Amino acid sequence: MASIADFQKILTEIKNRQFRPVYFLEGEESYFIDRIAKKLESTVLTEAEKSFNYQVVYGRDTEVLDIISAAKRFPMMAEYQLIIVREAQYLKGIDGILSYMENPVKSTVLVFLYKNKKVSKATKLGKQLKKYGVFTSNKLYEKDVNSWLSAHVTSMGLTIQPEAARLLVQTLGSDLQKIASELDKAKANLGKRVAIEVNDIAKGGGIDKEYNAFELTKCIGARNLNQSIRIVKYFGQNPKDNPFVLVLINLYNYFKKVHLVHFQKTTNKNEIAQAIGMSPYFVNEYITAAKNYPPPKMSGIFDVLHEFDLKSKGIKGGRATDSELLTELVVRLIK
Repeated sequence: MASIADFQKILTEIKNRQFRPVYFLEGEESYFIDRIAKKLESTVLTEAEKSFNYQVVYGRDTEVLDIISAAKRFPMMAEYQLIIVREAQYLKGIDGILSYMENPVKSTVLVFLYKNKKVSKATKLGKQLKKYGVFTSNKLYEKDVNSWLSAHVTSMGLTIQPEAARLLVQTLGSDLQKIASELDKAKANLGKRVAIEVNDIAKGGGIDKEYNAFELTKCIGARNLNQSIRIVKYFGQNPKDNPFVLVLINLYNYFKKVHLVHFQKTTNKNEIAQAIGMSPYFVNEYITAAKNYPPPKMSGIFDVLHEFDLKSKGIKGGRATDSELLTELVVRLIK
């Protein structure tokens, strides 16, 4: 499994023009694959050099032998040529690239974008890729998204307030492309400032700072029924931005952390934060929620969440809309 550090290492290499002869980029997280490909596109060649030395082919429409033949050519009036194979997961006879990888042309940068799949490590190709280099782009867990977000903001030459970072992750989950887009919008609103704040995220237009999944879990944790209902009503008016299934996932992840607080034998807030995978900045919120939802209530909380998961799939109960289901769910959780 490739890490965020591996991703940053590759970007740094490219920035320093330390190009690998072959890049094999595989996995479920398209964001990392696309970022590496775009960095190569903007770095390997100048715009003038691209006319004769830049080629994009698609796995569905090309043959391995044609790719190898193109890769063995030498660049024209440039140090390198760049060949990108998109949709490489559809390339027939892809094992055929092994013969080229054993002795690649140093003036060719050959890039395979093998999205949403991984080459089995039990195959001949899989074993050889371990030797010649492969970047596996996996979907990130929430704690990893926070690490990536911090690194990405730093790479932008900025800092971000914990509240703003949490708002992005709570609202957009692990959709790195959407998070990156919101950060770009926020940067455009900063002027000469370098710290991204909650208001900067809200100004981007994609997230409301008062009516979002982050604020909903916070209000439910505090057992603030009135404000929770206001947020739910807003969600009902904007269902595409706040699908029931994502809200339910957020609530489950939130209460899973609250549940973990009960098992901590320490009162040290930094240790509790580390145990539940949250920034110490927010740990008081979870400690308060744990007091509001003591251990005897927690099993009931998860039962309710499971019940409404089934209801949302039409397995249990009626023809209620997502908005009606969410309203009922919030009332059940708080009361």
